[in-house]
Amino acid sequence: MIREIHIFKDGLTLFEDVIVPNKDLDTSAVMDLVSASARKLQEWKIDSMEIERYRFVYMNSHDTQFIITMDRQASLQKVSEALMSLVSKFMTAFEKILESEEWKETDFSPFRIGFRTIVGRIPCKVCLAGHGGTGKTTLLELATLPSKGPPQEYIPTFFGDKALLKADFDPYIFSMFDLGGQDRFVQEWGKIIRAGSMVVIVTDSTEENIEWTKRVAYPVLKSELPYARVIAIANKQDLKGALSPEQVSKLLDVPAYGMQANKAEFREQWLRLLKALAFEEIDFNIVSEIMDSV
Repeated sequence: MIREIHIFKDGLTLFEDVIVPNKDLDTSAVMDLVSASARKLQEWKIDSMEIERYRFVYMNSHDTQFIITMDRQASLQKVSEALMSLVSKFMTAFEKILESEEWKETDFSPFRIGFRTIVGRIPCKVCLAGHGGTGKTTLLELATLPSKGPPQEYIPTFFGDKALLKADFDPYIFSMFDLGGQDRFVQEWGKIIRAGSMVVIVTDSTEENIEWTKRVAYPVLKSELPYARVIAIANKQDLKGALSPEQVSKLLDVPAYGMQANKAEFREQWLRLLKALAFEEIDFNIVSEIMDSV
């Protein structure tokens, strides 16, 4: 997912829009570094730089530097295409201004609408990972098909399901993937989860299921999505003997949130949780930072 855009000319900021701020790095120092690299590029050539869990995609046109900050895990190809489209639109509107001294007095803020429109065309990939029967399909349908209501019986997902989710996530749209949780499918997750920005580990709040998650699911997730944000759902909290979200969190080394996915009244809570994860307003972990020994 795209997080920010910055546009510079002669070391000055023409325009910036921050959707999800970078809280881990010194943004000013990073922009100085990336814009210096962008100034060396040939006209309309795109390059990128990776720092921790972020990727900075940049271009130089008319001595103007365009920098998009994205999740390192997301699709570089799609974001590069978005950058090309953004620069084309910007130049259509402001090329003559940039060729004179008028740019120093110009308000470029109307470009925000065009930027966010293009951002919304790239769905943010959310992967629901967990063993079979923990409630992944139920959560998918709870979010995307509220009129039908969540399913009340378990039907195994073969390989994986996908659905687009539009809600109060502007400017983002989510592409949600329910990964088949049967053991024979887990090793195939890599074919589905590439470019996933967020992972939701779904458990049934039992010690046996948590042990399976750490032993079987974690190695695949760490290999394929090391820079993705991750939380856990402590599902089936209504069942006798269910571990609390705090217990699940401690055992998985991932912040866990309680849920009863088969209850329609939990839909708003689920949507709020997804939005908060996307905008980094709740506790989460990074997949590569999950401790193996917990």
